[in-house]
Amino acid sequence: MGHILSFFSMINDGLIFGLGQVMRLCYYICNNYGLSIILFTLLTKVILLPLAIIVQINSIKMVNLMPEQNALKIKYIDDKDKFTDAQLALYKKHKYNPIIGVIPLLIQVPLVLGLVGVIYRPLSYVLSFNNSTVESLKTWLITTMNGAELTSRFQLDIISKIKEGIVPTDASLLESVTRITNFDTHFLGIDLSATPSLHGNYILLLIPILSGLSAWFLCEMQNRINVLQLTQEKPYMIATTVFMVAFSTYFAFLVPTGVGLYWIFGNLFAVPSMILVNLIIPPKKHIDYEYFERMKAEKAKKEKLRKENMSVEKKDYKRFFAVEDMKLMIYSEQNGFYKYYAGIIDYICENSDLEIHYVTSDPKDNIFKDPRKQIKSYYIASDKYLIPLFMKLDCKICLLTTPDLEKYQLKRSKVNKNIEYIYTDHAMASVNLTLRKGALNYYDTIFCCGPDYIEEIRAIEQLYGTKKKRLVETGYPLIDDMVEKYESSEHIKHDRPMILIAPSWQPDNIFESCIDDILKYLKDTEYDIILRPHPQQVRHMPELFEELRKKYETEGSNIKVDTDFSKTNPVMEADLLITDWSDICWEYSFTTKRPVLFINTPMKVMNPDYEKINIVPKNIKLRNVIGKSVDPDKAEEVKPAIDYLLEHAGEYNKTIDDTFHQYIFNIGKSKILCGKYILKRLGK
Repeated sequence: MGHILSFFSMINDGLIFGLGQVMRLCYYICNNYGLSIILFTLLTKVILLPLAIIVQINSIKMVNLMPEQNALKIKYIDDKDKFTDAQLALYKKHKYNPIIGVIPLLIQVPLVLGLVGVIYRPLSYVLSFNNSTVESLKTWLITTMNGAELTSRFQLDIISKIKEGIVPTDASLLESVTRITNFDTHFLGIDLSATPSLHGNYILLLIPILSGLSAWFLCEMQNRINVLQLTQEKPYMIATTVFMVAFSTYFAFLVPTGVGLYWIFGNLFAVPSMILVNLIIPPKKHIDYEYFERMKAEKAKKEKLRKENMSVEKKDYKRFFAVEDMKLMIYSEQNGFYKYYAGIIDYICENSDLEIHYVTSDPKDNIFKDPRKQIKSYYIASDKYLIPLFMKLDCKICLLTTPDLEKYQLKRSKVNKNIEYIYTDHAMASVNLTLRKGALNYYDTIFCCGPDYIEEIRAIEQLYGTKKKRLVETGYPLIDDMVEKYESSEHIKHDRPMILIAPSWQPDNIFESCIDDILKYLKDTEYDIILRPHPQQVRHMPELFEELRKKYETEGSNIKVDTDFSKTNPVMEADLLITDWSDICWEYSFTTKRPVLFINTPMKVMNPDYEKINIVPKNIKLRNVIGKSVDPDKAEEVKPAIDYLLEHAGEYNKTIDDTFHQYIFNIGKSKILCGKYILKRLGK
């Protein structure tokens, strides 16, 4: 341990010596203590400019990978090891080095500490006294201290004593005393060798005040022009500014005012340095700041909406817990989730007088327009109310479409341990592949769409030794509703086959990876091509679809970009659907009995351990049953595949219908079975 401390002490002494030589040069040029510190500060900024450029390049890389990194956080939300591996792979892909970002801080700290050492030793590094002279003056100081302890700032104390008129009598030190007497440590009336204090010599307080103001100025400029700060949200910017101002002010009280002067001008000189770096490498040429502004605006909009509904939320929370003997509670994350409950709610209302307590986190949920007296609706969105609502829940049955119960915000009740938690899915995909590991562990009952659900869930329970859940062969109410509406409505026969491209919203989907390659073979064909992205992708990447519109929606073009989600969804009217791993394939194919062309982009995997149960998910198994699949690097095969699928649509009709009946329980009866189960469990 002693060797290690000795090593670091040697490094520190070496750093102080080096900085001392620079300070000596600055003082030689300026012959003014304050100006020499300012010049020293400027020189450090000039020397560090190449590093600032490297940091700028690295910061641009960091900003550009943020969207992908956020997607990885969601994908591996409960697996830190796999998130770390994926994050490192992402860094490698973008050639981003996180260490580079902290190098300026690693340099700044030794610089400040080294400068403190130099400021404490003006005899050695400004007046250039040799070691023997310094030692003689040190011995003299000790004799004047009346037993007081010598500190690290003894050279400053020597100067202070001599300027007070207390001088050594040793004739050999006479020249040194004269030089010290003539050495002016003041700058603009401030003694740079003194330490600011709230007691006496109040002019020194200017240094902490100016230190805080310079930190505020630097933060304000960073918020306007710094690569990383431009992506941050306002609360973070405010918090950073407050911290830096407080720290800079406090720090200036701990060190001699000469160090405070360095800190002030270090902050001031950092601004032109940032401007120069931005001129050399303009961040706006490399970064889509509009994306981050949209994200900020979207978050601000949500926050504004939340604040507008705070009083409603508070009242609804109290109203919810004022209910006595609650039987059934349903929770919906947003308005769009009502469709998964609609058939069940209709059956319960038509066949019982059971009150349904429907909690939604969407203030504009259509449930609030439902006139049925049996339905009691509540708006609860913020963690402040939603988390305690679930933890204090007291009812018989809680029906959810939200996986990962107990793992994140939504917990099982701590008040009533006997609540039956029922999960009903909002897709027909493999639960093992598309839900996170252990997503259903804390549910008591699962409404199962088909036999693959039961097979996968039982295999998961056996593999991990989790409790056996009650698996109910219900089917999928939404697909029943879709089939009923589709079969009871008229459909227009297109003069030209309509091909709909509607991928998922995930990294490397069709629109992000291979849309240009595909359209190269589909433009100017006998097909009408409609590009219909996921609403979330339009929200986050509107510029992508504006570019596609400008590029392909030319006069006479057979390609159209459809981002208007307010009109009737054209999915079910398409003659063929092209997608990647989107669950829309099941709704489209099972409803229309038409085939799907799959593009084999990187697979959507929420559970990286899905292969451990040795069951091939239907998302993989059925791709070449209800349609055909093409690799994204073989776009030339897309047109022949479309021709084949359209030509053999009749054959696929029967195959798809057989698959539908094989993989989905109780077609046409699922809402009845879900509703009956709930009523039976409640003694109705």
